[in-house]
Amino acid sequence: MALLSLACEFNRTLQTNILVHHCNHGVAKDAVLWANFVEKGAFGQHVQYQLHELDLEKGPCFEERARNARYGAVQNYVESGDVVMTAHHLDDQLETLLIRLSQGSGLVGLSGITETRTFGLGVLVRPLLAIPRKRLLSFLVDRNIEFVTDPSNADIKYLRNHIRLKLLPALLKVDPNISSSLMALSACAKDHVLKALKSLGERCPSRGVISISMAKTEQLIGWQVRFFCQANGFFAPSGKQVIEFSRQCIEASGDRMPEVSIEASFFSIRRWDDRLYWIDNQLAKLEIPKEFKISEKLVAHDRRELVLPMGILVLQAGACSEEVSVFFGDCQQNFRLGPKRTSKNLKKIAQILRIPPWLRRTTPFLAVNDCLIGWGGRDLRDQRLINDSLQWQWEAFPRQGNQSSVS
Repeated sequence: MALLSLACEFNRTLQTNILVHHCNHGVAKDAVLWANFVEKGAFGQHVQYQLHELDLEKGPCFEERARNARYGAVQNYVESGDVVMTAHHLDDQLETLLIRLSQGSGLVGLSGITETRTFGLGVLVRPLLAIPRKRLLSFLVDRNIEFVTDPSNADIKYLRNHIRLKLLPALLKVDPNISSSLMALSACAKDHVLKALKSLGERCPSRGVISISMAKTEQLIGWQVRFFCQANGFFAPSGKQVIEFSRQCIEASGDRMPEVSIEASFFSIRRWDDRLYWIDNQLAKLEIPKEFKISEKLVAHDRRELVLPMGILVLQAGACSEEVSVFFGDCQQNFRLGPKRTSKNLKKIAQILRIPPWLRRTTPFLAVNDCLIGWGGRDLRDQRLINDSLQWQWEAFPRQGNQSSVS
């Protein structure tokens, strides 16, 4: 409610459209009353209101499932240039740092909640992150702004609540300046992380990326491992494991594939052909059909979403109609890489394109007649000849970690 008031006050100077999102998780008995309260507050400020009915169930990993559902619901409304604001404050930051310390997080985790990050087509901003909870409460009281306190915030079975209500007060008794010490630790970690990000540049793994060009030094490869884990919601392996993997990446011969396990070996990071790959080992073990083919005819600006054994392929036609075939599995047909190129079997083409062995049967490829135009998200067409033609996006089914406190 403080964020809403401040945003609307700012909006009187710079006129723009404000949309208040409220998520009903479907678990609290007063959820409908809270939704009505937020709606009334939005209308009182003369701004739009959007309710999201999430219908979750309590159980394991509820906090993470609820967070993912909230962010996913809001992101569906985000358009290019939009700014999404959340009301995270300084106490949230301190609690997060203590959570990550208790979980053995490295420097990436200890850099804390980020002030800004990309969010779909827009950006996510946390403008209150440096302001303590008490100051925000005083702001609400001074302005006579009503607010609601979720009673579940008092339930110490949740790790964050236990830290807020038990651990942090105990630490403050030991050292009244513990908040400043924690923020100094976070600032130091953030400084190291930002330097690593700058050094990696385009070689830094991010959310949704399954492979990245390998860095040139062992130290930077170690940072790539940590950023890969953060992007996928997992803790990095031990420092010893990271150092050994980085060493092997530099020293192992080209026909070797060094690998480091993540999250009890459910995932791994593997080097192949001077690239690092994020691998879901469970998906890799699934039985793949011998051959799977779909032929699609798309009219101009048509959009199709194909659910395949390993993920989702979205096809988008341009200004002209398109006919394309999608193959998946162990296809025996020969293809060409261009209209005037020699026809070859898929194994030979995969070797030419440097497609990793484990992705050759688990990633779809697209063809027009016998001409291969794409493999997974990779466009094999001559970019000089592409105008407003067929586009596609391939996304393997994601599986996120259940212990991460990353927001």
